[in-house]
Amino acid sequence: MIPRLLAGLSAFLLAAAVPVSAAAPVSGLYVATRLNYQPLPRIERVPSTDGWEHWFKLEEALITIRPDGRFIASFKYYRQHVRPKAKVDPGPLLNETYKGKYAVAGTQITFVPDKTKEKRAPKSIVGTISNEIITIPYIVAEGQSKHPLRLDLKREGNF
Repeated sequence: MIPRLLAGLSAFLLAAAVPVSAAAPVSGLYVATRLNYQPLPRIERVPSTDGWEHWFKLEEALITIRPDGRFIASFKYYRQHVRPKAKVDPGPLLNETYKGKYAVAGTQITFVPDKTKEKRAPKSIVGTISNEIITIPYIVAEGQSKHPLRLDLKREGNF
């Protein structure tokens, strides 16, 4: 579930390639500053259909937006499947990286991840980009439960 979440976030992230002239103004390195309006690192607990929770702690999220219409999104996080409100032993730090294309239309940015070997291809993610900030809303759907997430990233460097 969390890999799907991160694949969606990234991961997370794209549709058609953008001409270099359109992509150049948004290109750069974007660093996550907040998850659900709180600074990183940030812990979230997402209810699962089996009565347990998906606990995750997002340590770092980066998106490199290249002028050629491509992106690379990477995440560092911990995760566990636990009983509600249980104490958590986070285990090893996990890393995931997604690559793909992006498109910009006005203040909207759409990330389309490349297909992977996994059974489910990551879905496109639509966010907003304004004043060097990217905001990516995402709904984690687990059975009938829906848990909204919002990732805010700030541009830290240019190409």
